[in-house]
Amino acid sequence: MKKYLPKILSILSYLLPQLAAKIALNIFATPTRIPRPISEMKAFEASKKFFLKNNIAAFQWGEDHHPTVLLIHGWNGRGTQISAFYQQLVAKNFRVIALDGPGHGDSPGKKTNPGHYAQFIIDAQREIAPEGIHSLIAHSFGGGCAVLAASRGLKTKSLVLVASPAFYDRVVEFFSNSLGLKAKSKIHFYKLVGQIAGIDPRELNIGNLGKTLNIPALVVHDEDDNAVNFLSATSIIELWPGTLLLKTKGLGHRRILKDPQVITEVCDFIEKN
Repeated sequence: MKKYLPKILSILSYLLPQLAAKIALNIFATPTRIPRPISEMKAFEASKKFFLKNNIAAFQWGEDHHPTVLLIHGWNGRGTQISAFYQQLVAKNFRVIALDGPGHGDSPGKKTNPGHYAQFIIDAQREIAPEGIHSLIAHSFGGGCAVLAASRGLKTKSLVLVASPAFYDRVVEFFSNSLGLKAKSKIHFYKLVGQIAGIDPRELNIGNLGKTLNIPALVVHDEDDNAVNFLSATSIIELWPGTLLLKTKGLGHRRILKDPQVITEVCDFIEKN
């Protein structure tokens, strides 16, 4: 069925553009739960497991009284996907908490979107550390949502964005093209995405949102990332004054989360900020 979906939606978007847009939105807002791989089991087993309000799954390493660093995964990810950072951070006397976002991992729900995800981050911060967290490391989709959250009241002293897409409207455009939506259906699709997310996709621009924040930020991106083009990183740096860039080569979109040099430089940045 998936093989023929673009052809079906392409025809439907010509005949019934609004219906095609609604179907596309349903697909677009529904993440896929991917089982936790063996490579993450050691960190998973070493963590203290608990649930926040709304049954959001959380995994903690380190002492309760230490400053908090939140780990926020991307689309189709899970909290332990970013767990490689925890050992160095705990050694630097931080409490590290990874979360499974709505519709991901061990957390409930079937759908989410940037506005919903940003609010989940804000709610988690308010519950875990009402006075504010020390830092937040976010991967991919989670990066844009973290910056959106910071623009809406998230309390954090710094941000680390790993392999994050700078322009959400380009994500929406790519998806609508991949499903074969026609022009009229695309217009409806954009409107629907904006309605559920609470922000026009064109306004979810990390660089533009970031430059309104007074928060130190580190952008980490690999030149060979085939999921999110490296140009996303350069555009964020150009638009967000003072933001630092850590550029890597040959790590791609996910292996960058486990690279020892990346982990060390990210943890050093967090300690200094």
